[in-house]
Amino acid sequence: GGLSNFQDDDGNICDLRAVMCCWASDRQANDNNGNCATPYDTNCVNADPGDNTDLCYVDMERNPEAAGVDGGFAIYPGDNNNGEGAVHCHGMAWTNDPRSPESRYKGNNIFFVSMYDHLYTRGYVRNVPGAPMCGCIDTMPVVSRSDCTQVDVTELWVATYTPATETTQASFELDLDPENGIQIEFNACQGVDNNNDLEDYYNRLVRDKEASVRELADVRKTLVGRSGGGNPKIDDFFA
Repeated sequence: GGLSNFQDDDGNICDLRAVMCCWASDRQANDNNGNCATPYDTNCVNADPGDNTDLCYVDMERNPEAAGVDGGFAIYPGDNNNGEGAVHCHGMAWTNDPRSPESRYKGNNIFFVSMYDHLYTRGYVRNVPGAPMCGCIDTMPVVSRSDCTQVDVTELWVATYTPATETTQASFELDLDPENGIQIEFNACQGVDNNNDLEDYYNRLVRDKEASVRELADVRKTLVGRSGGGNPKIDDFFA
């Protein structure tokens, strides 16, 4: 079984090569993230994650399995206490070259962002109603922005040459070092103008010819920018 939130029926992983997670609750105290505090039974009931985005709307047709219905929508015209409350979104993207480190280690990055950095380290839980907690970016809620993590990979390869003898041919082997072959660092995405910003990191991929302008336009259908909040995009949704 594959991960249905990240794969289509043919097993392809996210056509836009971008993943995003959004959380609506914090359940872990004393980690400097969110407002959950002890004692848990009084100070961590419906606690909020660190707010980093404006949730505009959820189009449930984007992911009927998560919503449990074939269609419908939820609209959030305000922000923070005047709208959806605190929501935290964090994502990642990778290049159109399947040989690049970002592509080959995308599974490591998805696990780091969703399970380690946010569930384990920060205690963030609970999806935005009607949407998956994590998924391909075009299945997620429409928001103003998202944080972003990139992988920086160092690989140590060992070349072994065995000369020919009277009974054997010469051979050459190239393998990853068994002890120190792969080192992966998870860092804030480096964008064109802004760091730790998924939309601007995708903009960098376009600049470096590792994604297309059309794909960036499709990403911006989910990451709509802070200018004017989500209200203009809500108007577009009903147009």
